[in-house]
Amino acid sequence: MKLYIKNMVCNRCKMVVESQFEKIGHKPVSIELGEVEIQSELNETEKEELILSLQKHGFDLIDDRKSRIIERIKNVIVELVHHNNSENKSNLSDY
Repeated sequence: MKLYIKNMVCNRCKMVVESQFEKIGHKPVSIELGEVEIQSELNETEKEELILSLQKHGFDLIDDRKSRIIERIKNVIVELVHHNNSENKSNLSDY
């Protein structure tokens, strides 16, 4: 199951989100900026607990497709600006 998380912008964010998933008993299979993949589905109680714990740390679950696309674009630009050591010669809209 893949879940989309709003406001993940750095490696520290990944660590915090991972710890919140582990608190509810779901070890993430993979974590990328804005995306977390877990092996099994969350039940309603676990999902509510996860939402509350994520919100305490400034994150939130994204449910709709448009918001996921917007968040992914923001994360790609953050990665480009902060984590890319080479000079980018292309326009950001092209990237």
